[in-house]
Amino acid sequence: MPKANQQKVGVSVLLAIVMLVGLLPLAALAQTEPAAPPTGGEAPIPFVHHVQEGENLTFIATTYGISVGDLLAANGLGEDALLAIGQPLIIPGREGQPVETTYIVQAGDTLAAVAADFNTSLTAVARSNHLINPHQELTVGQALSVTSRTGSEAAAGLTGTPTVVAPGETLTLVAARTGTSVEDLMAANGLDTGVVFPGQRLRIPGDQPYRALPGTWVDVRIRPSALQQGSAVSVYVENLLDGLPTGQLAGHSLHFAPQGDGYVALAGLDAFTEPGTYTLELGGSGSQPWPPLSQKVTVASAGYGTQYITIPEELSALLDPALRQNEDAFLDTIYTRFSDTQLWDGLFQAPVTTTVVTAPYGDSRSYNDGPIEIFHTGVDFAGGIGTPILAPANGVVVYANELELRGNTVILDHGLGVMTAYFHLSEILVNEGEKVTTGQPLGLGGSTGLSNGPHLHWDLRVNGVAVDGMQWTTTTFP
Repeated sequence: MPKANQQKVGVSVLLAIVMLVGLLPLAALAQTEPAAPPTGGEAPIPFVHHVQEGENLTFIATTYGISVGDLLAANGLGEDALLAIGQPLIIPGREGQPVETTYIVQAGDTLAAVAADFNTSLTAVARSNHLINPHQELTVGQALSVTSRTGSEAAAGLTGTPTVVAPGETLTLVAARTGTSVEDLMAANGLDTGVVFPGQRLRIPGDQPYRALPGTWVDVRIRPSALQQGSAVSVYVENLLDGLPTGQLAGHSLHFAPQGDGYVALAGLDAFTEPGTYTLELGGSGSQPWPPLSQKVTVASAGYGTQYITIPEELSALLDPALRQNEDAFLDTIYTRFSDTQLWDGLFQAPVTTTVVTAPYGDSRSYNDGPIEIFHTGVDFAGGIGTPILAPANGVVVYANELELRGNTVILDHGLGVMTAYFHLSEILVNEGEKVTTGQPLGLGGSTGLSNGPHLHWDLRVNGVAVDGMQWTTTTFP
């Protein structure tokens, strides 16, 4: 091909590329993940002192041969600062050592954000964990080996608040809108130039803890980080956009309610949830849709066993599957009611004073050597007829009557989709609609319904899903 024609073809291709780029939406050109600040893997490691009992600023400064003013300046403290036992303080003029530690991945974490929090490099964290792709998605609860360069095992943590560049905004306009300077914005976000794009997320320097999340998401938290069959899960979210969040986890829709500056939802993973990796899917909408956010979570096996129950002949008619199906369907209309008001506070108490468990939650069940089709949805506590049954937390009575399988039954609504149920009672002491407080008697233990001896069966439901109530006596939700 003649040289002149080659030049014409080259120009035509270049023009075509320019025109194609011009047709792309600006959002496609913007970064899709938050930019982590330079991780400074070779930067000096600060020397960190943890405040001990009886120490004050003067004592610490004298110990290290520095002035109180230098100590305050290095830690961004005012002259009237109060110290707390265990508080980390950077000692200026000294250099610390790298510390090997393990970090448990939280919701929304990326490898780059973890590296930034520990003042190390993305490459170093990837290498320590034998990760070929440093941008691979992390899983909540995943353990990462990290060489911390913060001066201790603890992450330094980023501070600031997020903002998203609006159409037509320049870095100068963003600085003016957020009350900061162009220079500080460039330093905080690792920008080499002052060019920004619509939809780009920026970190505004400040004192608030900062999560390096995508787009308009301010915070996402999942508790507990280690999930297993039979556990309840708390999901907390904050977003810069107005509106209400939505979500899905393991086939269950999340019902969010306002809490603090964001929203919280509770979900349940019953004993028959298959162990494995699931995807938490989050979204929302208000004046505009929220950008979707997904996060991998792992559900581990709880190692449940099998219970073989023998029912006497006179009660065998209660084993009719249609009877259980109808009663379950009726209870489901109660268990799935939702109120966005949390009535309890802190840990739940056990519903009996003598907590001898005769049958734990979660084991699959066979009645009279029949097929295994159900699991034990609650916890059975020992107790004779007349044993006081107590409210484990504040709530409202939403059912107080007899059921054919469960016998005399009381159900409490604690808010946020959390309900507790009490089966086989000999006597009911509360009425529907009654507000009860922690420790208040609800009824007396018995053996009514499908029961082969006096005991209390205690159910705890989260949006209709039966979970292990004992978790709630050791873990505070939401």
